Amino acid sequence: MSRTRLYYYLAAWLLLLLFAQAVSDIPALSVTVDEPVHALTGYSILRTGDLRLLEDHPPLIEMWLGWPLLLSPEIPHPAEVPSWQSGNRRLFAYDDYWWQPVANGDWLFPARFTNVLLSLLLGALLYRWATDWFGSRAGLLALGLFACDPNVLAHASLATLDLGVTALIFATLYSFQRCLRHPTTTRVTGAGLLLGLALSAKISAAPLPPLTAALMLIWGFQRWEKKMLLRRLALFAGSAFLALWAAHLFQIGFTPELPFRVPAPTYWHSFFRVGQDASGGARYSFLLGDLYQGGRWYYFPVALLLKTPLPTLLLSVAALIKLWRWPLPFWQLILLSAFPISYLLVSIAANINIGYRHILSIVPFLYLGIGSLAAHLGTAPAGESAKFHSGIGWKITRYASRYVLPALLLWQCGGTLAVAPYHLTFFNELAGGPANGWRYLSDSNVDWGQSLKAVQRYLAQQTLERVYLSTPTNFVQLPQLYDFDVIALPPDRQTAPMLPARYNPFPGTYIIGATSLRGLVLTLPEMYNWFWHREPDEIIANAMLVYHITAREPKPTWVGQCNVPVTPLSAEMIQNRFWRSDLRQLDFDCTQSWLYPGNGLESGWVALHRELLPAPGDFLQRQLSLLNLSFEQAAAHAAPPHSIFEWQPLSLPLPTYRPYQVAPAATSPVQLAANVPLTVSLALDGPLDFLGYEIRAVALPEIITYWRVTAVPEAPFSLMAHLATGDGQLLEVVDGLGVTWHQLRPGDVLAQRHLFTTPPEQPANELYLRTGAYWLADGARWPSLAYPDADAIFIPLAPE
Repeated sequence: MSRTRLYYYLAAWLLLLLFAQAVSDIPALSVTVDEPVHALTGYSILRTGDLRLLEDHPPLIEMWLGWPLLLSPEIPHPAEVPSWQSGNRRLFAYDDYWWQPVANGDWLFPARFTNVLLSLLLGALLYRWATDWFGSRAGLLALGLFACDPNVLAHASLATLDLGVTALIFATLYSFQRCLRHPTTTRVTGAGLLLGLALSAKISAAPLPPLTAALMLIWGFQRWEKKMLLRRLALFAGSAFLALWAAHLFQIGFTPELPFRVPAPTYWHSFFRVGQDASGGARYSFLLGDLYQGGRWYYFPVALLLKTPLPTLLLSVAALIKLWRWPLPFWQLILLSAFPISYLLVSIAANINIGYRHILSIVPFLYLGIGSLAAHLGTAPAGESAKFHSGIGWKITRYASRYVLPALLLWQCGGTLAVAPYHLTFFNELAGGPANGWRYLSDSNVDWGQSLKAVQRYLAQQTLERVYLSTPTNFVQLPQLYDFDVIALPPDRQTAPMLPARYNPFPGTYIIGATSLRGLVLTLPEMYNWFWHREPDEIIANAMLVYHITAREPKPTWVGQCNVPVTPLSAEMIQNRFWRSDLRQLDFDCTQSWLYPGNGLESGWVALHRELLPAPGDFLQRQLSLLNLSFEQAAAHAAPPHSIFEWQPLSLPLPTYRPYQVAPAATSPVQLAANVPLTVSLALDGPLDFLGYEIRAVALPEIITYWRVTAVPEAPFSLMAHLATGDGQLLEVVDGLGVTWHQLRPGDVLAQRHLFTTPPEQPANELYLRTGAYWLADGARWPSLAYPDADAIFIPLAPE
C-alpha cells in the first residue's frame, strides 16, 4: 500500500471517529434552549415558503436542520400550530403542540444528525487544506486533534447554528485561497457562492466580505491586470449576493431600518438587530464569579484559555514559535491568520458574552496552524542544516515526532472521551476540569439544558421526597416530558416568575442548572444567589448542581436591617422572601450601632444596603465578620441593592476585662485617681447593663462600648459619649444611639460606636471617654446600682 493511500485511510478512520463520537452523544442529550427554535423555524420555511419567523439569524442552516422533519408524518404543518400566526419564533417553537407526539424531544435526532454531517465536511476540508500546505502528516495531525476536540463535538451533536457557520466560513476561505493562487472563473464563482452561503448561515460570518474583498484587491493589484481584477471581484461579489438572496427565497421588501425596498430584507433586519444587540450591552453575562451586563474585553480570551483543550493550547504556542523559525510565505501567513485574528477582535469588541460557541469559527484555524508543526520535523531552518543535524535540534524534533505529538494527541482524546457525552461542559485542567467549569463561566459554556436526561437517571436512582428543579429549557412541561416528579422553579413558564423564600429556601433537594444559578435567563438575575454561597452536594453531568437543604436549627427568630441610607426590605418583602410571618423585625444604624438579639444565642439575618459594604477594619466590617454572607442583590429590583447575612448562635466575645471607673458625671478625671478601677459588668438603674469596651483608635478616637438590655425600655434614651482631658476639659460630644429604643428586648446586646471627629492635641494618656445612659425626656442619667452616686463611666484612652 502506498503511503498516500495509507494517509487517506487514516484520515477516513479519524473522520469515522468524529462521526461515531458525535452520533453517540445525540440520544444522551436532552433538548437544549435554541434547538427547537432553529429546527422548527427551518422546517416552517421549507414547508410554507414563509420567512416570518426569522429574527436574529439568516435561514440557511436552520433550513438544513429542519429538512429531515419534512419526512416525519408526526410533525404537523406549521399553520396547524396555534402560535404560527404570531410570527414569534420562540412562542412557535415552545408551543406544547410540538412536544406531544414524540416523548423526550427525540424528534430532534434527525436535525442533530444533519449537523454531524457538516462536522465531517469541516474535518475533511481541514485535512485537505493542511495537506495542501504542509503535507499529509500535517493533515493527519490537524484532523486527529480536530476529531477529538470536545467543543467541536459539543456543537456537532446539537441542532444549532455554530458548527454550520464554522464549516461554511472555513470552506469559503479554503476555496478563496485556492482561487487567489489559481484564479479561474469556476473557482472565483465557487468561492463567491460559498461566501454567500456562509453569510446565509449566521450573522457572525459578516467579517468575511470586507476581509476577502481587501485580500483580493491587494493580491490582484500585485498580480492581475486592473480589468481582470475588477471582473473577478465583481464575479466574486455577484456570486455571493446571488447565494445570499437565493437562501432568502429571492425575497424583496422593506425592512424597518431602511426606507426603501431591498433584496433579502430579513437578512438586513437580522444584521441590524444583531448589531444593535452587540453594541447595546443589555444582556447579563457571567465570568469568573461576577454577574454583569454588557461585554468585557477579556471574556473570550478567558473562555479560549479555559475551554480549549490544553494540548491544543500548548501546540498552538509551539506552532507560533515554529512559524517564527520557519516562517511561512507571506500570503500563506496572511490567509492563515487574518480571519481568526479579525474575528476574535470583533468578538472581543462586541457586548455579547454568551459562550465559547461564538468563537468556535477560529478553532479549525488553530488546528491548521498546528498542522504546520509536522511540516518540518527533522529538517533545519534555512542555512543551518549542518549545525542542525549535528546538534540538539535534530534530537528534539525526532523526539517530538515520536513521542510528544502522539502523547499530546492521546491526552486530548482521553480528556474528550472522559467528558462524553457532555462535551459542552468541557473545561481544561487550568479550570480544574469539567466539574468546575460552572465556577468560571455559564450559559452555553456549561448548561444549555442538555443534562435533563442525566437528571432523569439520577432521580430514578434516588429516594427523595421533595425535589425542586430549575433549568434554562423553560419551553416544555418538564415533568411530563422527562417523566420525573419535580417542582418546577423559574424560569419554567408554568411557575411564578419569582422564587419564594429565596433568602430562606424551603427544605428539600434543589437541582439547579448552572445557567439558572447564575441568573442569565431569570427575571431577577440574583434569584438563586443564596446557592452561590454554598458548595453543591453533588453535580450531575457537570452542569446540574444538587443541594440538599434542611431546616435551619435552631430556627431563626429575627431579621435586622441597617436603616442607612435606607431600610432595604419592607415588611411584605421580609414575609415573602424569608417565607416567615413570625420574625422579629429590627432596624438600626449599623454605622454607629449593632444589635445582637438574645445575647447572640438566637439565629437570624441582617440585611443592609450594598452601598454600605465596608472597608477592611472598620466598625461594620468587624461586626459582619461574625456573620455569613448568604445572599447578594447587586442591582435595584423592587428593593435597592442589598446583601443578606446569616447569624449563627455563638457566645459573643465581649471585652469585659478592660479597666474603667465610675463616678458622678461632674467629676474631673484627675479626681478619679483614688477610685478602684473595675473590670466587671456594671448594672445601671435603667434597662441596660454596661458590659465593657474596646479602643479601636486613639489619634482620631474611636471606642466601642457594649451594653446588655435587661428590660423593655419605657421611654426614649441615649448613650453619652464625651471626650475629656485629665483636668476635666471637654473636647467633643458625640452622644447618640443607633438602635430604635422600643425594639429592644431583655437579653439583647448592643454595641455602640463612639467616633470623634477632631484629633485631640493631648497625648492619649491624658484623655478619657465619659459615657453612660440618660433619658431623653429630661436628661436624667442612670446611676450605677452598686454605686448610687455614680452616674458616669470613665474610660481611659491610654494604652494598657
